[in-house]
Amino acid sequence: MIRIIAGKYKGRFLKVPDSKTTRPTMDKVRQAIFSALKDKVEDSIFLDLFAGSGSIGLEAISRGCKECYFIEKDPKTFKTLKENALSFSEDQDKIHLIFKDYRLFLKKASDVKFDIVYLDPPYRYKINKDIIIYLDKFSKLASEAIIISEQDNKNEEIEGFEMKEYRYGQKFVSIYRRNI
Repeated sequence: MIRIIAGKYKGRFLKVPDSKTTRPTMDKVRQAIFSALKDKVEDSIFLDLFAGSGSIGLEAISRGCKECYFIEKDPKTFKTLKENALSFSEDQDKIHLIFKDYRLFLKKASDVKFDIVYLDPPYRYKINKDIIIYLDKFSKLASEAIIISEQDNKNEEIEGFEMKEYRYGQKFVSIYRRNI
């Protein structure tokens, strides 16, 4: 089990999917990510694109985001995600659970601009750069959007974005912001 670190639901435990394809983000990494985001989470529209257990998006809900979109395509993992999200009963209106492949979701999500995007695809995928470029090209990012990319190898620089990268054990976490 993992727990919510801060905010309204601090200390709440979350179930972890029983799956070889999902690996929840460690508490220390989540803490570092949300420390870097500071007050940007409050009132944001948050996208947890490869949601897994939902720990990142639910942390954002706990810290006051306005809406969070959770995208997950694995049926067993989605079931766990749904159970975790239902335990946040006071904030159901903020939670959008979507059982769909990320590519289909991105093509259909034309009316939403995301303030914060969290990308942590399955470990063998190296697609975060392509997703960020897609989000930018098709105007799915708010003007001051922040994108967090977590993966098992170094993240790449992207034209038009500044990048700050951190390493936590085997994980590389980069925070991207548009150049101003």
